[in-house]
Parts: sequence; structure tokens; C-alpha cells
Amino acid sequence: MTERLALKVPPVIVFVVALMLIHLGSWWLPGSVELPFRWGVVIGCLLLSGWLGLSALFTFYRVRTTVNPVRPDLAATVVTHGVFRFSRNPMYLGLVLILIADVYWLGSFIGLIWIIGFVMYMTYFQIIPEERILAARFGEPYRVYLQRVRRWL
Repeated sequence: MTERLALKVPPVIVFVVALMLIHLGSWWLPGSVELPFRWGVVIGCLLLSGWLGLSALFTFYRVRTTVNPVRPDLAATVVTHGVFRFSRNPMYLGLVLILIADVYWLGSFIGLIWIIGFVMYMTYFQIIPEERILAARFGEPYRVYLQRVRRWL
């Protein structure tokens, strides 16, 4: 099952589905809670998400490697600087931050289930297959990077 879904669904589609499920859950199971510092937390998550995503994209473009998540075999190099010093997957982390901002804004804790589902799906069907391909392509330098930097944060 893992191999059939591996790298098949673009992460942005998985993200949009998770976002829709968060909103559907908040409509079907009302009971939102007014959380403290709502604006601050949401704006903070969105700003951090934007910084992570744009920094990662600019870094990829600067070193002229692919940003296509369903074709990691096209990667030209291992990127280990910039935001990639803190997270191996800053763009996916940015998507998680947007989901967190949405759940916090809605105050609907049922959305946490979909955030966990998003992280699990991305880990098993996107990130782990990417890591296998990149390890085969780049060998020891990539394996050292895997040991040094965490997958998410």
C-alpha cells in the first residue's frame, strides 16, 4: 500500500484536502472555543510559514535544483544550508503551520486530528520515499545530513 501511494499525490493536494476536512469538521461538530491571543498566534504561524516556504524555494532556485515534490529523482544537489539547517522539510513544515493557524483561528480541536493525519501521510507517503531516493542518489553526504538535521523540526 505504501509503495502505491508514495509520491503520487502532490503535497499541495494533500494540504488542501486537510484544510477542507478541518473546515468540514468545524461545521459538522460545532463547539469552537475562543482561544487566547488568536490574532497573534495565527499571524505568527502564517508569517513563519511564509518565511520557511519562501526561504526554501529561493534556496532551491539558487542552487538550481528541482522543487517538484513528486520527482525527487531530478534533484541536482543536497541542500543543507539556509532553512535546511533546521528542518529537512521546511516547506512541509510551513504547510503544517498554516493548518495550525487555521485550527487555532476556528478554535475547533477536531482539526488537530487532520493535522496529525497530514503529518502522518506526508511522512510515510512523501518524505520517507523522498529520503530513500535522495539517499540512493547522493549517498554518504545525504546520510550524514539525515543524521544531523531532523525530519520536521
